[in-house]
Amino acid sequence: MSVVHVSEAELHAKLEKCIAGERLLIEHEGNRFSARIQHVGLVGVKVIPESEIKNSHKTPGDVEGVTVPYDEILELEVKGVVYSRLPD
Repeated sequence: MSVVHVSEAELHAKLEKCIAGERLLIEHEGNRFSARIQHVGLVGVKVIPESEIKNSHKTPGDVEGVTVPYDEILELEVKGVVYSRLPD
């Protein structure tokens, strides 16, 4: 897997083109967690944390996502490439 370092603006541009299911690394209130995109919106991205997906015993579509602002997204993984705004 390759890592490409991008600015916040470049990452935002990549996110605008994403579809559901892509993996993100998010930092929210000091906690980092991975999540899957449910929907990309104007003010943020609606995601489902991977911990909720793994622990779910519900039928597909029953897990409700949460919206996170773009500035809380640290990485996006698409087709084996990680677009990261984290320092080396």
